[in-house]
Amino acid sequence: MDLELIVAASKNGIIGNKNKIPWHIPEDLKHFKQITNKSIIIMGRKTYESLPNGALPNRLNIVLTRTPEINNVKNVIFTNMEFLFDVICKHKTEKQKVFVIGGCEIYSLLMRYCVVLHITIIYDEINGDCMFPISSEYIKTNYNIIDKSEMLYSSINNTKYQYITYSK
Repeated sequence: MDLELIVAASKNGIIGNKNKIPWHIPEDLKHFKQITNKSIIIMGRKTYESLPNGALPNRLNIVLTRTPEINNVKNVIFTNMEFLFDVICKHKTEKQKVFVIGGCEIYSLLMRYCVVLHITIIYDEINGDCMFPISSEYIKTNYNIIDKSEMLYSSINNTKYQYITYSK
């Protein structure tokens, strides 16, 4: 099954700090929403717990965890790796995309299934405790750039960033 990966990472590879995004770029949040809207998103338990308003709307949220639990949350399915692809097949429509949205362990676990990568590079050195686990060398060797934005700047704090899309 072909998946897509979406991530924002700093120049030094940081994607999180204390279970939060260590920068605020509203334009990138809108970009994420636009790309993943009406899709299936896969995340780890810690990423799910970090969402300030719970499950992301207009998407089926699949939470990959070693200890799936029964839940009554709308648009959320807890599962483990053994049943992940069965769950996706059961719920996915023909045109619907499936995105891996984090965190570190989930990116490592599912990278081999990802045929498209949507990467936002934040051109700052950021302190954090969670790094994107896939090396730039691996990406350059296994993927081709199919789209690249111009340099962009956050409207809030002028942080420089860029969108790059890769495909196998």
